[in-house]
Amino acid sequence: MHERTQKAICRLAFVCLCAVPTACVLLAIVVSWTPWFHSYQLGKIETQLTAELGLRVEIQDFERPSPSVIRLHGIVILENETGAEVGRARLATFATLDDKRILRVHQPELQSAQLQHAWQIVHDRFLCQPELTRQPLLLAADDLTLHSKSGGVTLRDTVARVNPRGKSIEAQLEFVPAGRETSAKATVEVVRDRSGPLPETRWQLYTGGTPLPCSALADYLPTLRTLGAEAEFNGSLNWKMDSQGWSVDLAGARFTEVDLSEVFDGLPHKLSGRATIQLVTCKIRPGQAVDVSGSLVATGGYAGTSLLDAAQTHLGITSTAQPTAQGSLWYDLMALRFEVYGSKLTLSGDCRNHRGFESLPAGVVLASDTQPLATRSDDEVMWATNLVAALAPQHAAMVPYSQQTAGLRHLLVPPERRLPEGSLPAVPRITLRDN
Repeated sequence: MHERTQKAICRLAFVCLCAVPTACVLLAIVVSWTPWFHSYQLGKIETQLTAELGLRVEIQDFERPSPSVIRLHGIVILENETGAEVGRARLATFATLDDKRILRVHQPELQSAQLQHAWQIVHDRFLCQPELTRQPLLLAADDLTLHSKSGGVTLRDTVARVNPRGKSIEAQLEFVPAGRETSAKATVEVVRDRSGPLPETRWQLYTGGTPLPCSALADYLPTLRTLGAEAEFNGSLNWKMDSQGWSVDLAGARFTEVDLSEVFDGLPHKLSGRATIQLVTCKIRPGQAVDVSGSLVATGGYAGTSLLDAAQTHLGITSTAQPTAQGSLWYDLMALRFEVYGSKLTLSGDCRNHRGFESLPAGVVLASDTQPLATRSDDEVMWATNLVAALAPQHAAMVPYSQQTAGLRHLLVPPERRLPEGSLPAVPRITLRDN
């Protein structure tokens, strides 16, 4: 080969193997530094997260310090149709180290009213996807805030761990409510079990001896709002969801600072005071027998005379106090034990077992200055529907209710007001007309 030809080949090889690749790399670097390419990459990340989470994700900025680390700034998660905010975070860092994944979130915020979407992300989009749970995941959050109209709560030292265990996935969340000087952490454990013919999910909350404010979840579970703004929960909650439905077990749970005036708001009777509800057993599964037992203790409130009359008629609680012109009685202590098993209800007064009221006779339900106001001494078993009858207004329509007719409950429209004396509801008339 001629020397000139050799030089030409060498120059061509240099251009093709060195100059062109180097120019391409330099061009790629320059392009990757342009605002256009950065916005393009940011859009791809938003689109990918939106598809994976099922909610619209907006990100203010991102950066990649290394190939295995990505930082997202100014994250906002929105509901697709309404645009309602589900949550936001100031900064999130995701890293992959060997066979582990680590996610650290700074100052995350969640809206209580949108917790259903947060649960769908954790459960439906993550725990129920085997391909996403093959590797362990560690999540740490700084100052997780849960916003609610009736009062929010901030959780510190929040750490979540997701670990695959054979045919099940275990997720455990630990946290401490801000402002509580305690080292004990509350825990939430979620297990997705795939060992059976159909998968099931078990959910457990344990407060670790630290009361949690019920108002933080009031927008998600409106029933908690009726307990009052200062109500707190302490104990454990077990929830199970499978192909047959759901079930709840609150055995040993304790509700404190319950505002009875909020509980009875909207009911025809008056009852106020601060109450503590201690549950010994509490197993509820819709469509099956209910097993609930425990005690209720309230102090410093008023009981309406209409409530006392209804309690005497339907619950066998005898009032020993004279009615007042104000239509209510002041009480210092209300204490009773209750048990609901299936369709049976048992009530008994318990005032004498409290300090300062030992001199009262057995069976006292209401007391004022060591004087009994209402008693129920026997343990006669009643129908559980008697409790509904005692709380129902006078215009309530009593209908035959049994296990066979329970399905019609959602189809019947209750009356809004009382009918005039001696009148009956209008009977629809059907006439046939010849064409």
